[in-house]
Amino acid sequence: MSEGKEPAAAGPACGTASPEDAGWWRGAAIYEVYVRSFLDSDGDGIGDLGGVAQKLDYIADLGVDAVWLSPFYKSPQKDFGYDVSDFHLVDPSAGTMEDFMTVLDGVHARGMKLLLDFVPGHTSDEHPWFLESRESRDNAKSDWYVWADKAPDGGPPSNWLSSFGGSAWQWEPRRGQYYYHPFLPCQPALNLLRPEVLRHVTAQMGYWADLGVDGFRLDAVQCLGHDPDFRSNPPLGQADHRILIGGGRGNPFGDQWHVFDRNAHGTAEVLAHLRDFAERSGCILIGELADVDSSAIARDYANEGRNLHAVYDFDLINCKAETEALNAMLEKRAGLLEDAWLMNVFTNHDSRRSVSNLTRFASLDNRAEAAKMLIFLQMTLRGGCAVFQGEELGLPHPVLTWEDILDPWAKAFWPVFDGRDGARTPFPWSDGPNAGFSTAERTWLPVPPEHLRLNAAAQAEDPDSVLSFFRGFSRWRRGQSILRTGRMEMGRRDRAPLISWSRLAGDTIWRAAVNFSEDQAFFALPESAQAINAPGCASEVTRHGIALDPFGRALVRWPKRA
Repeated sequence: MSEGKEPAAAGPACGTASPEDAGWWRGAAIYEVYVRSFLDSDGDGIGDLGGVAQKLDYIADLGVDAVWLSPFYKSPQKDFGYDVSDFHLVDPSAGTMEDFMTVLDGVHARGMKLLLDFVPGHTSDEHPWFLESRESRDNAKSDWYVWADKAPDGGPPSNWLSSFGGSAWQWEPRRGQYYYHPFLPCQPALNLLRPEVLRHVTAQMGYWADLGVDGFRLDAVQCLGHDPDFRSNPPLGQADHRILIGGGRGNPFGDQWHVFDRNAHGTAEVLAHLRDFAERSGCILIGELADVDSSAIARDYANEGRNLHAVYDFDLINCKAETEALNAMLEKRAGLLEDAWLMNVFTNHDSRRSVSNLTRFASLDNRAEAAKMLIFLQMTLRGGCAVFQGEELGLPHPVLTWEDILDPWAKAFWPVFDGRDGARTPFPWSDGPNAGFSTAERTWLPVPPEHLRLNAAAQAEDPDSVLSFFRGFSRWRRGQSILRTGRMEMGRRDRAPLISWSRLAGDTIWRAAVNFSEDQAFFALPESAQAINAPGCASEVTRHGIALDPFGRALVRWPKRA
């Protein structure tokens, strides 16, 4: 596309969508593939699209509805793909465009949808747009990024902080101005308040939509707008202090109310433009919502029929590993689900693995059952789920040394914060060299020894494994419309360690329950209730109810209300 011309409108509809499956995303199970760590097909120690293509049968066997690929666009890889220098090219480390088309066709041939990770709010500082923008204050792209004059004392124009530490402003001597970067200095923020910039950003999405992708996971949608006057954020009082993603001990980001740099001015207009693109292209848009109190604003981002189709947040990832805290969090989320689609995510490429986080009190003997319980939770709560690769194996979060880590966020806050690399280690396919991930002598991140015995090949042969549970329950769930789109109500809180909730469709009621403990518990039933024989779930009814072993789970057909 010529840089001097307006981008064309999006072309034909994405993927294979048709009127009868246009709402496929409601309650969907989406499998996130972190491409660099999934499978290395060319022996360079880095996962690639060729590796994804080789493992599409494995993904399809999981019974999921869609595949989400982490960024594979051309990038300097300073933030491992989330710093894009050309949205139209495949980075050589990830393979070729032919590899991508093989993945796209293979996903569709297996009846799944394909979502691409897309970064709408920033680019790499090596992107041609930024290289031109930084040269002067009067060139054609001078206002395509967020620039500001220095403060009277020569410092940054405001107190805005990067999620990754330090000031969110970087001095650029060519222009004699600061540019804004909500994350790394190599990730300058696009000025999406400029309609021309917004049109060009959606045109990059349109390029992939025309090739047939079914939608996009949008990175950091809380950063779509900004205060045009660059007012400084107010401080948090000690009584109000909360740990947000990007904040907390060791990071001053969590000491501000981010009212002028997160969920800020112009966000609504950008969201409306993105929805217009989605309607024209037939794509669905799922946003990542972080750094904010999502319970207060989720509806603004993903109200039914408006803005994004769905969002996912970090509330469950950051929840305390105790019955009362999780129960309270689920109650709060249930109140949001009347008119907004909020997907359930327990871990992703930016966080600790869930079995070591939400159930970190579980003993080694009970870890597999804890992993199954978390999968059950994700797949029976309303909203659908995004499951990160390796969660279907119940992988624990590994301990990496300073010599192992590559994550710039971890390097900035070590040892208080160990970063994101623990979730990004190579996928264990077998117990062979490099866990079957690569034939290279050295992989980009090490294979954790504790993951070897949990490899996919071994679990596929074990009917009691986490993988076998995932496959059985996920496939069964696909045919249960009540679990995909039914309403949701939480149960009573006074039955700890049980957590229970209802899914409702018409006058049909299913009650789900989990035992969030390492002791046996009983789920009491009314006389006319009937246990549902769901894969991997308890269903034997005694006079006390259904006995739930440590981290056990059950589904029950509940009596209709009078």
